[in-house]
Amino acid sequence: MVNLYLLPNAKEEVIDSYDEDIIVTNRDGKIIKATHISGKQYGLSAEDLIGQSVYELEKQGVFSPAITPLVQKQKKKVVLIQNKQNGRKVLITGIPLFNENHDVEFVVSYSYEVSELLVLQDYLNELEGEISRVKGELETYREKSFNFKGFVAESKSMKQVMKAIKKAAPLKVPVHLQGENGVGKSTLAKFIHKESPWKDGPFIEVNCAAIPEAILEQELTGSQDKESNKTGYLQLAESGTLYLEGVDELSHTSQSILLKALRKHKNKYRLISSTEADMYRLVEKNEFREDLFYLLHVVPIQIKPLRERPEDLSEIILKSVEQYRTEYKLERTLSKDIFQELLHLEWKGNQLEVKNLMERLVTESESAIITKDNLPMNYRSSEKSELDPLEIEGQTLSRILETVEEKVLINAKKHCKTTTEMAKMLGISQPSVVRKLKKYSI
Repeated sequence: MVNLYLLPNAKEEVIDSYDEDIIVTNRDGKIIKATHISGKQYGLSAEDLIGQSVYELEKQGVFSPAITPLVQKQKKKVVLIQNKQNGRKVLITGIPLFNENHDVEFVVSYSYEVSELLVLQDYLNELEGEISRVKGELETYREKSFNFKGFVAESKSMKQVMKAIKKAAPLKVPVHLQGENGVGKSTLAKFIHKESPWKDGPFIEVNCAAIPEAILEQELTGSQDKESNKTGYLQLAESGTLYLEGVDELSHTSQSILLKALRKHKNKYRLISSTEADMYRLVEKNEFREDLFYLLHVVPIQIKPLRERPEDLSEIILKSVEQYRTEYKLERTLSKDIFQELLHLEWKGNQLEVKNLMERLVTESESAIITKDNLPMNYRSSEKSELDPLEIEGQTLSRILETVEEKVLINAKKHCKTTTEMAKMLGISQPSVVRKLKKYSI
């Protein structure tokens, strides 16, 4: 520590402080200065301490142990626990003050009751708990902030996907995205680019399925012909991101061409690839080159379909309706029954299909409330399952019509609480509904 020097001042006095417990002793161990509260720790007044020897007080058990002798001997700051006569403990710190000969002229000590420190420790523990809570809230906020430009990550699986992306984005490591058509692989690839150190570089998206095998090499690496002098995708992506969409659509020959090109231009860009199929199974079935697999499949990220992410599905449905009602300036709201119906559809086209249907419902509905009646026929799963298939072979037309009528009545009863509602739904009178229900014993 830095040596502290004090001009000779042996005047005995009580220091005018009621907040700090400070005692100054000279080289002989005599107390020459003390604050008003110093004596209280030991059942004495400050005036009682002035002029006393710490050695005598130690013998009397007032100081146990005295800190002055230790500081003089070690010639440095000393910290220890002092036991008081009442059994309480004090944390005391002694600091040497040197004269011009580098001898310890005075010792300044200050102390705190351990109980006060425990209170402080409790406060620090509480503060640490508060910090942990805030960190948790920040983490929750980060998870919520994963929603960007229409992409939703409310489900547990998508939050895990976004965490993996956030972790991989700053690193120049190949990322592979796997998921069904419409789950948002291209959007996620762009997000990775945006979150990476190469965000100011180009984002080059290559649809592998759209490039004929005969010109794939030229498209990737370019051409040096004087006539064409074409720049390839790999050169265009330098200092940026190259996104290879649908690499599973490439033939074995095209895969070889791609592998050769990627090895030649390695580390000049960020590489992201995607497939709809599981890459492991493609390799097992010998439909995808193993060496290309290991080059692309370093950080694999699987995106589950919407039907397995109900939290995301419901959010996308509502956001899409809001988007299109605002875009077309139409007052439209989904009824409860159609919303529940939408949540149970298969959505093979995932987000693309959801947005397509929501735009259709918003623009085609003639009323402010969109109901199940507004659904296109191919989305009315319940009616379809109730009516199909029909066994017509060997039956008369009358019997076929009765079968259809019975199925329609059964379906209507499931969706209506009263026969009056059924009559309104079917476009017939309420007595007719009652009569027909009795006819088929429904």
